[in-house]
Amino acid sequence: MHVPRLIVAALTLVGLLLSGGAASSAGSARGGLEFVPLIAVAPDDPKPSQSDSSACTTPDPVITYQLYHCYTPSDILSAYDVQRLHDAGITGKGQTIVIVDSYGSPTAQADLDKFSDTFGLPKKTVKIIYPTGTPTYNNSVNGSPPGWAFETSLDLQWAHAIAPDADLVLIAANPAETEGVQGFPSMFIGEQYAISHYPGSVISQSFAVTEQSFHSAADEQVARFDQIYQQAKAANITVIGSSGDSGTANGDKQGRLYPYPTVNWPSSDPLVTSAGGTWLQYHWKWNPTITADQFYSCLNTSPASTCVGEYLNYSDDAGQTEAVWKEDWLPAATGGGSSILFDRPGFQDGVSSAVGAKRGTPDLSWNAAVDGGVLVYTSFGGARVGWHLVGGTSAAAPQLAGLVALANQVRAANGYGPVGYLNPRLYSLSSSDFNDVVPQTFGVETLKSNAEYGTNIPGMDTKPGWDLTTGFGSPKAYNFVMDLANSP
Repeated sequence: MHVPRLIVAALTLVGLLLSGGAASSAGSARGGLEFVPLIAVAPDDPKPSQSDSSACTTPDPVITYQLYHCYTPSDILSAYDVQRLHDAGITGKGQTIVIVDSYGSPTAQADLDKFSDTFGLPKKTVKIIYPTGTPTYNNSVNGSPPGWAFETSLDLQWAHAIAPDADLVLIAANPAETEGVQGFPSMFIGEQYAISHYPGSVISQSFAVTEQSFHSAADEQVARFDQIYQQAKAANITVIGSSGDSGTANGDKQGRLYPYPTVNWPSSDPLVTSAGGTWLQYHWKWNPTITADQFYSCLNTSPASTCVGEYLNYSDDAGQTEAVWKEDWLPAATGGGSSILFDRPGFQDGVSSAVGAKRGTPDLSWNAAVDGGVLVYTSFGGARVGWHLVGGTSAAAPQLAGLVALANQVRAANGYGPVGYLNPRLYSLSSSDFNDVVPQTFGVETLKSNAEYGTNIPGMDTKPGWDLTTGFGSPKAYNFVMDLANSP
């Protein structure tokens, strides 16, 4: 039986509503896609009044978390060696990051300003584009608008944290759109706009759907979308997509899990760089005193706070640790595995022993944990106003997009064009540009795969070097950016 998830709000919302059927006469509605965001939002976990310590204390308005750790921009910049780039004046100046979401957020600009003011970042005015009309924000519609608003806030604020001087463009698609050019859904009409108006930019996509929703790589919908990515390649645009938050356990349109390992599209498209997830533990270390089985057994007889406290027990640590993202207490895990839609692309020939004959995901990774989530400020309707802890591979994609924007700034200064299609360059980089993620034991638990707990669906093994859970691992930002910047 699939273990119920413990966190609230829009947790790992992976899904797709696909209207089938071929296009009919001119002017009639065509098949449309409606995505939902890939985010993970931690529940409020207030510190008991008698407790002397907390894992996280947010900026004003202050919220304390007894168990869940949080990261500010300075934490992430230090942990991944991004600060050294900023200190050298490499901040994304002259570059553009395009964020693609549905609905957007009615408070996107105000919330970004609050984030910037709090953490000493420069103010940036977001250019918001509504490709098929302004969506109606209604926080009572099945939770979708607030979920996308969370996603929008996460994407804008953390792309900005990594590349604070890059311009930000938000494509806020209208989920009700079902016609448009060649039947494309609204967000892809928006991507077409971005490709034609922002050549050389970086596009971040934090949405996904199980590949089995399509029949093959020649499926009409997949083929149309692949044309968009071909256009991006021709325009020297880097496209990044989140690999998913459910490990190898992904569902169909009705939410039923496929009984075998699956991966998500569009991150599986070889023209897209697939962003997986790690669990960064910075100045603390997870030290569970009970196993996952004991934890869930405890939930049947004891208050959740008791069980979570034992399972999320931690110790202070002056260093940092990075494991595959697999938080069984949620449960959640990084997406990754072998595609059924795409054969192994040439850029993965060098890791063919790990990939096999099909396209493997992810290509690289970044912190996606919830215990160790990034701080995001929100003030839209349908959620508590203030700071939240947010994770998921949708946290990885915009931050990796920010790194590419930093590389593009250096490339421009060196007289080179933008990175553009990233994957061939990515697979030619040195292993010294990455933090390799290997199996690690914490207390009584060993993290060694991306199997989502409770699904009984096998995961992919985490191994030294490139693997089907974290790809190359997470970038060592300074080395990664400088080597990308200096590649022909």
